[in-house]
Amino acid sequence: MLEKDKRMDRTWTLDGVYANWKLTIVIEPGEYAYDVPEWPGEKLAPVVEHFFESVNLYELGRDAEQLHRLS
Repeated sequence: MLEKDKRMDRTWTLDGVYANWKLTIVIEPGEYAYDVPEWPGEKLAPVVEHFFESVNLYELGRDAEQLHRLS
């Protein structure tokens, strides 16, 4: 049996006011694959963009909530 190549992973971090955020995507060879395909950056770009947008919206929502409580 051939040895499978190692997995590929990428991590994106965003330091926020309320939390430090991290998104990690891991690609591993399947049961019958012996190598990991090239990193599908174009296909995963929308996921990463959604992560950053979601974090920004959450942080802005928390800011608005805090301001509302102070007034």
